[in-house]
Amino acid sequence: MERGLHAAVGAAPAPVFASRQWSDAQWADATERLRGRGLVDTDGVATEAGRDLRRAVERHTDELAAAPWRALGPAAGRLAQLVGPLTATIGGSGLLPAQSTLGIFHEV
Repeated sequence: MERGLHAAVGAAPAPVFASRQWSDAQWADATERLRGRGLVDTDGVATEAGRDLRRAVERHTDELAAAPWRALGPAAGRLAQLVGPLTATIGGSGLLPAQSTLGIFHEV
């Protein structure tokens, strides 16, 4: 069963979405709503409209996320250096999914 538009565009395999703790019925309902909007086909694969929407959403969230980094100006590079080890420790802790479902979009 497909796990939403993220999975439908290939951002992550469906099992990664288990952490969201939706029931199969909730996923089926969500997929049906996406299908009804023309965003996924009958196989749960993103349509061109679905891929266009994901690209637009990712572009918008990237723009919003960039604003604080731009506000930091040259200090942004130093901040990235300082938080790098912390980020690596968190990522390597095993507490987070190995593959994220958030904000990752690779064209399929």
